[in-house]
Formats: sequence, C-alpha cells, structure tokens
Amino acid sequence: MINKHDLTVNLNHIILIEGFQKLSMSKMATAVGVSRATLYLYFKNKDEVIQAVVARHFQFMTENPIPRQFSAASFSAVWLNSLLLMGATTETFMSDLRHNYPDLAQRLTQTYQDYFAQLVAYVDQAQTADFVLATYQADFVVFQAQTLVKGILQQVRAHQITLSQAETYLDDGITMQLHGLLTPAALQQLDTSAEAPFKAVIFAEFRATYALIM
Repeated sequence: MINKHDLTVNLNHIILIEGFQKLSMSKMATAVGVSRATLYLYFKNKDEVIQAVVARHFQFMTENPIPRQFSAASFSAVWLNSLLLMGATTETFMSDLRHNYPDLAQRLTQTYQDYFAQLVAYVDQAQTADFVLATYQADFVVFQAQTLVKGILQQVRAHQITLSQAETYLDDGITMQLHGLLTPAALQQLDTSAEAPFKAVIFAEFRATYALIM
C-alpha cells in the first residue's frame, strides 16, 4: 500500500498542474491512482491535502537551508537545490492557494522570498571569494537562473516545446548555470560528483509533474 509521503508527493504533482480548487477528493484519488478509501485513510479532507502539500515545500527549504557563510565545498549542492526549488511551484497552484488559503499563501511566498534573498547573499559572498564571476550583480545572477528555469517550464505548459526538448534545455541550463558562473580557479575546485545524481532527481520531479499536461 502507498504510504503518506509518497501519496503527498503524487498529489503535489497533480496539484501543481491542475490546481486544487476544482478537484474533489474523489478526483484527487482517481488522478493519483488510489481509491477514495485510501486517500481518506491519510487525509480527512482537502484542507489536510493542501496543508501536507505545502508542508512539503517548507520541509525542503528547512532541510536544505542556504548556508550563512560561503564555502567552495557547499556551492554545488546549494546551487542545484536552488534550481530545483525555482521550478517547484506553478502560477496555477499559487493562484488557487492565494484564493483559498491566503494566510498560507503569504507564508509560503514570504518563505520563498527569504530563501532566495539568502541565496543572493550567498552568491555575493562567493563573488567576494573569487569563486563566482563578479561580472554581474548577485541578485541578477539569481534572477537570471529563475527566469531560465521558469521560462522552460512555462513553454512546456504552453505546448511550445516537448517534454524531451524541455529536459534537454534543463540539462544544458543546469550545466550552464553551474559552470558558467564560476571563475577559472573555482572550476578547478568544483566537485562535480553530485551533479549526475542531483540532475536525476530534478528530471524525475520534472517528468512526474509535467507528463500530466494534456
């Protein structure tokens, strides 16, 4: 039988694409391939589903905080986690959240804003340490990364590019973001061992969510 964690992950994928305002508990159960009885075993109502889905976002940021101090050893993990988070919401999901749970939406929005503000400070420290190129302002570096990730995902939702194309663009974009930002000296220090497994996580999340688009 599916456990609550895996069920929440599957519900998150559905809700990111479909929203939740028009989804009944029965439709949610059908969408994730479980019976109504199984869904009600873990969630009493739709409010509890939404709370669990949003809690997953908070949990990710809590478990993967931006370090207060830059270190070369932490850069790859911090940047890759941030790229994953940049694609973790959709306007459909956030619009429904703002309409139905405004306080929760405000908390989530503020937490995301704080997280990326901390990322800007981290990038600024990396520039000071001559690890990230100082060609651009740190806030622009983060903004450009967000624009790239969200732009690719928006093109998928608009049926302008295929899932296969999007995955290729994300792969190239991650590599460009991770390697193109660094100074020559930093590239020599960069630990690339985590890139392949982390990309696998990003692409698994991407496929599980965006394959739902009809």
